Amino acid sequence: MTRYRWPNGAQCAVVFSVDPDAESGTVFNKPHEAATRLDEMEERRFDPRTGVPRILRLFEKYAVPSTWFIPGYTIVHHTEVVKAIQASGCELGAHGNVHEPPHLLDGPDEERRVLAEQLAIFQDVLGVRPLGYRAPGASLTVHTPALLKEAGFLYHSNLMGDDIPYFVDTPHGQLVEIPTSWLLNDAPFYRHVYGAANQMAEPDRVIGQWIQEFDGMYQENGCYVMLTHPHMSGRASRMAGLERLIRAIRSYPNVWWTTLEQVARWQIETQQNLGVTVPIPS
Repeated sequence: MTRYRWPNGAQCAVVFSVDPDAESGTVFNKPHEAATRLDEMEERRFDPRTGVPRILRLFEKYAVPSTWFIPGYTIVHHTEVVKAIQASGCELGAHGNVHEPPHLLDGPDEERRVLAEQLAIFQDVLGVRPLGYRAPGASLTVHTPALLKEAGFLYHSNLMGDDIPYFVDTPHGQLVEIPTSWLLNDAPFYRHVYGAANQMAEPDRVIGQWIQEFDGMYQENGCYVMLTHPHMSGRASRMAGLERLIRAIRSYPNVWWTTLEQVARWQIETQQNLGVTVPIPS
């Protein structure tokens, strides 16, 4: 039995998503280091300087549609790079102002303020109104879904309660959730952590795992959402691995390569997976 129906009888959906955080996470989480540590900031500047152009070239080579979740900080401080992303035809989604995890903000009023500010940056600088949101740090509060729906968002993508789309009920209507997984996030494998020797994984092992996960998701009619960060996956050997992943997925028949907005619209149109409920304390 087909677990989830995809357009034109596709076996599964594939979305490549990118979070070009640039220096934003350092500025928010470690403001002293951001103001005094050149090494911390330069590591993150690899993202817009080198990582983003490399990923854009790879996606263009294989005609891969993609969704990019961009903090307001990146839009303001690396405007031309972000406009190059926009010009390539990618979907743009919201990702905080300065990569603020919602659980670290001071309640729903501050969450609402940050949402409004980032939407204003998108409109003022890029002339667009994003319909998708990815919470920085994969962090949501119990207030976040309602605030997103109140602000006009169609979907969110960072919860991990399934591997096909589902709905989160809010007082303002249903918010589509397109789930992700730490397994398909480059950060746990590629991020450098001071004091943790040899914790970074070699691309061959990581890409093999991602291909194996795709094979399983293909059998399960899943929604395979890859999540990459240009300052990590944009490194040369990892880019070669990412290309190998794309080529491996392309070898499977009947795959729907798409964006997260299109997945969300499909979920709204077809109303599937309605047995999933998300309890939210009042």
